[in-house]
Amino acid sequence: MAILAPDVEWRESAALPDTGTFRGREAVRSFLEDFLEQWQQFHQEVEDVVVEGDRAALLIHLTARGRGSGADVDARYAHLWTLRDGVGVRVEAYYDRDAALRSLTSP
Repeated sequence: MAILAPDVEWRESAALPDTGTFRGREAVRSFLEDFLEQWQQFHQEVEDVVVEGDRAALLIHLTARGRGSGADVDARYAHLWTLRDGVGVRVEAYYDRDAALRSLTSP
């Protein structure tokens, strides 16, 4: 949580249940803890980072197994970070990497 500003805004995709926008470290922590509870196995790897000014797109590869369903997930997505003084003030999840990269380079 130290890499997030106290007033961070985390926007998760509406495609996931019980998601939306979370404000502040504690709200983000609670969301992430609840999210991770859903997985029996969970692994993320940052495959690439593209930086544009004070913003960075992290291209992520996820492999996981659902706790209740046992379903395997293999997905690639992106997080678009906006930084201020070296900490994240906004994190936006994109399930379309190209959309994240377009957003990174748009004014």
